[in-house]
Amino acid sequence: MSTTITLVDWDDPDALRLRTAQQAELLALYGEEDIGHEMTGESIVAMLLVRVDGEPVACGAIRDASDELGDGVGELKRMFVVPAHRGRGHSRAVVRELEQVAQDKGFRRLVLETGVLQASAIGLYLSEGYRSIPNFGEYAVEAESRCFAKDLGPSTPRPPRTGERPTVTITRTHWSDPVATALRFAMWLDIEVRYPEIAASTPGGFEADDPQQGVGALTTVVAWVDGNPVGCATLRAARDGYPAGSVELKKVWVDESARGSGAARALLAAVEDDARERGLTSVVLQTGIRQPEAVTLYLSAGYRPVVPFFDFTGDFLSLWMAKDV
Repeated sequence: MSTTITLVDWDDPDALRLRTAQQAELLALYGEEDIGHEMTGESIVAMLLVRVDGEPVACGAIRDASDELGDGVGELKRMFVVPAHRGRGHSRAVVRELEQVAQDKGFRRLVLETGVLQASAIGLYLSEGYRSIPNFGEYAVEAESRCFAKDLGPSTPRPPRTGERPTVTITRTHWSDPVATALRFAMWLDIEVRYPEIAASTPGGFEADDPQQGVGALTTVVAWVDGNPVGCATLRAARDGYPAGSVELKKVWVDESARGSGAARALLAAVEDDARERGLTSVVLQTGIRQPEAVTLYLSAGYRPVVPFFDFTGDFLSLWMAKDV
């Protein structure tokens, strides 16, 4: 098949047909029209179209968002691939081509919005290096929206790891183990900083919330480095509405002093082993939009975004992921 990626006018008939199909799909998915369904080409600086053997199969656009979001900021819009051509890399090709176009036009940052029910789209953007930001503009009051951003240009290389990685030891215990409880309290202190609105809206704070979180706990694991407890994780029984055969990963935390030691990966490997031994087929989790390091860890460990597995009404902060085990 011959695939071409070209820039076209906003009002190109093929681009219009694809944008119309995208809006119809969003209407069917969410039961209401997209907030920006009446968007015109006024602020569009690039409209890209993918054709396979001459047939239009995918599109995407860049909107100049500098007036609202700051100089050099563009917004990805109207990303769409016709259903029959999904899974062939077209959306990834569109994103990468639009990033190059954006840089050529002087943009230094791209932002975008998608919905919590579009798990594949969230997975695409995360895998291409986009990370969560607070909902912006007209999406700020929409709990179904998730917004992402990526700085364009060469990334700063990570410094090479020096020295030997310490030995991580994993032990299995129970939720109320004082060591595990102390680690979860340290996690709570971290949550108070990252998500003060959650901490402030939790009656009784950690002392009241922690026992409730432990209801249904199946196994708790603790990571140790040089004889010191540095991290924890728990598997909790799936609740009503969760995927069949699933178990929930809860309270994954590693002390800052031990990050990069391999403790987090060791914790994930241990709980996944426990899930398999119990005959379960997937591990699901909920993480937050202000924890990019956690999202990066889960992606690298094989977790992928999924649609929410419980009521997300009013939740502006969560991402949901799962992994088959």
